[in-house]
Amino acid sequence: MDETAGTLLADALRRGGDRVALRANGQVRSHREVLANASRFANALAGSGLHPGDHVALMVADRVEAVEAYVGCLIGGFPAVHVNDRLTAREVRPILADADARAFVYTDSVADRVADLPTDTAKSVIAIGSPCDGSHAVWTSLIADARPDVPVVPRQADDLTIIGYTSGTTGSPKGVMHTQRSMMRILQHMPVHFDIRPRSRCAFTGTLSFVAGIWGVLLPHLFLGGEVSFMAGLGPEEWFARMRAQGSNFTYVPTPLAIEFIQQVHRHPQVLETLRVAMHSGSKMPPDTVRALVDAVGPRFAEAYGMTETGAPVTRTEDADWTSGEADDVYASTGRPVHIADVSIIDGHGHEVSVGGTGEITVRSDTQFSGYYRQPGLTAEAVIDGRLRTGDIGRVDAAGFLYVTDRAKDMIVSGGMNVYPAEVESAMSDVRGLNEFAVFGIPDERWGETVVAVAVVSDQALDEAAIIRLARERLASYKKPTQVRFMQALPRTASLKIDKPALRRQWNEET
Repeated sequence: MDETAGTLLADALRRGGDRVALRANGQVRSHREVLANASRFANALAGSGLHPGDHVALMVADRVEAVEAYVGCLIGGFPAVHVNDRLTAREVRPILADADARAFVYTDSVADRVADLPTDTAKSVIAIGSPCDGSHAVWTSLIADARPDVPVVPRQADDLTIIGYTSGTTGSPKGVMHTQRSMMRILQHMPVHFDIRPRSRCAFTGTLSFVAGIWGVLLPHLFLGGEVSFMAGLGPEEWFARMRAQGSNFTYVPTPLAIEFIQQVHRHPQVLETLRVAMHSGSKMPPDTVRALVDAVGPRFAEAYGMTETGAPVTRTEDADWTSGEADDVYASTGRPVHIADVSIIDGHGHEVSVGGTGEITVRSDTQFSGYYRQPGLTAEAVIDGRLRTGDIGRVDAAGFLYVTDRAKDMIVSGGMNVYPAEVESAMSDVRGLNEFAVFGIPDERWGETVVAVAVVSDQALDEAAIIRLARERLASYKKPTQVRFMQALPRTASLKIDKPALRRQWNEET
């Protein structure tokens, strides 16, 4: 295989020359500098005894060196094992145990957790910043002593490039494997998905905590000679000030910041002079908020649906969708399948349902993963005849638009009736004073399961009876919670999703 994901990036960075490639925490790197440092890292790993194909785990915060480490892994032929830097040491241990990492790279922001990790099986442990152990190598010294020439590393299409671990909230973490074939397709197709043009300037509100942001946004921008500016954690005012100053063409709109984003657009409409794409994906956004976003930025707003296993999104809204009137409700949809993917809805027996019917979403995509690392059984359950069973519940309307309504594993069967928690939560989303609301099922002797909820409120009048009454007013009676408990804040996973397994455990403990 002559061309690899690493050679694609190396050639692109070489062409980028002295143009800015990365901005993070006051640091600036040119394309030429990123390529040189990434090559030094790859050569240093080889010099420490690693061979192409050896895994390198990375638990890193948003720093330019962290990006150089990922690029170095691709150039050197070392599969990168992504470790979310928000995880606790307890959550990281099973990932390291599963991943067979021969080297471990971390930023000093997670040094306190790394000190508690078993890294003795790695040939190299490398700290970006101050090490937590005197035996760990320091990034600056490591690359200073290494050659800057780009290594030539033959790889095969099925060789691994990145393993992205799921959060593991439902059990053991699963390593999602992407190969040279799928990674090259992701790099080449993401610009088509989201109109990322050559030399695009990205206001990156995501973080390196999420592997999809690395291969889905960051690396494609470098591939096209673009510029990535890290902006996660900035307030809306600073976010927009930097976008105006840097002439940003692309940004991601996180759900929690959507309202502030809309407000800032109205205050600073000049940002639209350069902004071409405002992307959203990954978490459900209320249709009214989507409508307000489209009103604010027009067809620049792009909604998409995908997951770690699909590599790139499999659906996307197009510019004309917002005004064509083809969708049942375009503001509630995730768009239609992109040109490299198709979507179908199946029932509990694996049969495709008729148009408009609800069932499990299945997809087939050119950027699809190759399986779960060392878990062929789980792979066989998830991929049947080449189609990924997503575990999401949804429907497709007559015009082909996809609507994601819930997770299959969260479905409640109460008295033979299916209840989807997301539907109940959505119905209550406009209740004033109901700040957070999570719905799930618990065993019930009479009904099999019954619907319960945990709430965070700022209005003390919203007691259990009031919330149940409001739910009954908005939903069929069998969908309403039969019990409601209250908390100061809901527990969340490292990826900031509500941790429903933790809520269930706590509910059972208190019963």
